[in-house]
Amino acid sequence: MNARTSKNAMNLSESLEDYLEAIAELIAIEGHAHTKAIAEKLNVKMPSVTGAIRQLKALNYIIYNSHCPVMLTEEGKAIAEDVIHRHKVLKEFFARVLGLPVAKASDAACHIEHVVDADAIRRFVIFSEAIEHRSDAEKLRTYLSEAMSNLEAQDGATLSVLSEFKVGDTVKVQRFGRNLTDMTKIAISIGDLLTIEGVSLDKTSLRLSREGVPLELPISIAENIWVVPVTDTI
Repeated sequence: MNARTSKNAMNLSESLEDYLEAIAELIAIEGHAHTKAIAEKLNVKMPSVTGAIRQLKALNYIIYNSHCPVMLTEEGKAIAEDVIHRHKVLKEFFARVLGLPVAKASDAACHIEHVVDADAIRRFVIFSEAIEHRSDAEKLRTYLSEAMSNLEAQDGATLSVLSEFKVGDTVKVQRFGRNLTDMTKIAISIGDLLTIEGVSLDKTSLRLSREGVPLELPISIAENIWVVPVTDTI
């Protein structure tokens, strides 16, 4: 449990967390949070706001009197800050690491922020920062960029890297990844049909056949050759 949140916060509903988050954001932007503004921000009707305000007041997360702005107690502020932090981390992960459009990344974060705890968020941060900033993650960043672009271009179609297929599969080479800088080491061309024959015992190379002729590729190269599965071979 996060040290900033109370035991009661563990049982706080997603809806009430959204209300605390909205109140905190309105106060930060406008200096106050009136019930009408809360309703508009969350796109809900006033009776829903009234019910939520009543529950949050009973839990001692807000201070509210009729015709006055809603204020957060210290405990309510801590919970709101925690929810906002979770949303920010998840939104940045979805947008900057997974390449989702900002609006879609924010929407995904809204759905997930209520079910991840502080420990999971810390791990998201470590992973995201490693992917974005470590020099030894450069090739992984390149691969992720290509993989996400494939999803956008093909709407989740079947373009995958050669190393992901299993023995017996036949694939057609579509293109080479940017991580392959020395093409002289690759005896494969765009359009080639390849059948997966096996993997070396040390798991470092992939055995293939092309028109019945055997060949072998390092896994590090196969991980950067983009192919599509072929169901009917010539």
